[in-house]
Amino acid sequence: MSDTELETLSPSDRDEATTKLRLFTRGSVQFAISEKEITAIENWRSPAPLPNAPESVLGVVGIQGRMLTVFDLAKISGNNPAAVEPELSDAGRRIVGLRGDEQLALVIDVEEQEIEVPAEMLKGAEMSALMTSIDHAGRRLSVLNPKQLFPSAIQGRERRRRRF
Repeated sequence: MSDTELETLSPSDRDEATTKLRLFTRGSVQFAISEKEITAIENWRSPAPLPNAPESVLGVVGIQGRMLTVFDLAKISGNNPAAVEPELSDAGRRIVGLRGDEQLALVIDVEEQEIEVPAEMLKGAEMSALMTSIDHAGRRLSVLNPKQLFPSAIQGRERRRRRF
């Protein structure tokens, strides 16, 4: 569906035909998340560390009455954000709380604009991966699949299970 076709739709039809994405940056990683997957964006505060957690897990933090596990997407993707932007202070960072039963959050450095993309772009995309690339307005965007965040972060580690 082209941008001109989207403009002719009624507001309710337009909401169904498009998906709103929020753009973020963490270190050298630029990514987008569906607006529907975000519960809150809050100022940075240091998460309480978790013992024996992978390097990509920064710890837990309370947001809106929920304890969320904070992940560093730059470390999951193999980038070192400290090496890329050493001058960035904690004051510039934010935490993005995500929806879902696993109660996850992400640390970000820069919050960019919100964009709308045709919903069909994401339906056809391979969403079994952590990130899926789409083209929008001549720009290549990596769209995060939050359902793959936890498995990607603990890759190669056994998850603790309760034993009865």
